[in-house]
Amino acid sequence: MQLPPSPTLGADDDHLSSVVLAQRLSANRVLREYRVLAEVGSTNTYLLEEAREADEGLVILAEYQTAGRGRLGRTWVAPARSAISCSILLRPRLPIRDHFLLTAACALAVRATLAPLVTAPVRVKWPNDVLLGGRKVCGILAETTHSSNGAVFVLGFGVNVHVAPNADVATNATCIAHHASLPTTRTDVVVPILITLDALLVELYAGGSERLWREWRDGLDTIGREVEVDGPTGKLRGRAVDVGRDGGLVVELPDGTHYTVYAGDAIEPP
Repeated sequence: MQLPPSPTLGADDDHLSSVVLAQRLSANRVLREYRVLAEVGSTNTYLLEEAREADEGLVILAEYQTAGRGRLGRTWVAPARSAISCSILLRPRLPIRDHFLLTAACALAVRATLAPLVTAPVRVKWPNDVLLGGRKVCGILAETTHSSNGAVFVLGFGVNVHVAPNADVATNATCIAHHASLPTTRTDVVVPILITLDALLVELYAGGSERLWREWRDGLDTIGREVEVDGPTGKLRGRAVDVGRDGGLVVELPDGTHYTVYAGDAIEPP
């Protein structure tokens, strides 16, 4: 199901500008270069191909993404200029066990940006979706590769601004326009996301992983809910009770035992 566009602001006139982004984000310390592409298959794929030569902090945004990808092999295709399609190249100076905090930082930056713009609650769903009014408004996809300069981390995120995307999960999707108190452009949204994310990356690189993990854990909407997860013998049902320092979701099964999930989805059972 695709939601109709907002009557207050159409996507047709909502253009992104690399010049405007560079001006408004000039104080950023990690995210330092911005490119806006008219059309691309996938911003993540583009950056993975650019990884050998590109410096850390290159940010790619697309006006139209023709082959967007989500987690678990899902597709993510939104009408032109209706969403933020963004990928960031990082060369994180972090232990591998802390790499999940890069996606956590992105989710926290999206939540902090959206909260003052909308009238519905904004929450983070494990492992890295952002929900607006209980429906998905942002997905995050992290991928890694290697170059001669070491490991490369590509952090991609998509935010539905004007309409919900034509995606595998569209029946549970929403967009900012349907909850916004005022007309909002994609620049209005992506600039504060990238400012907040940059600050969190600076903190993370400086040794602030423990505080960031606690903020992410404390804000997870999944904790305390009944969930269904993939287990070694099929679907398991239980209550999400915590997330570990390694990012794994701790689920208490009906027999009282705990099972930790590291990948996949934790959905509310029907």
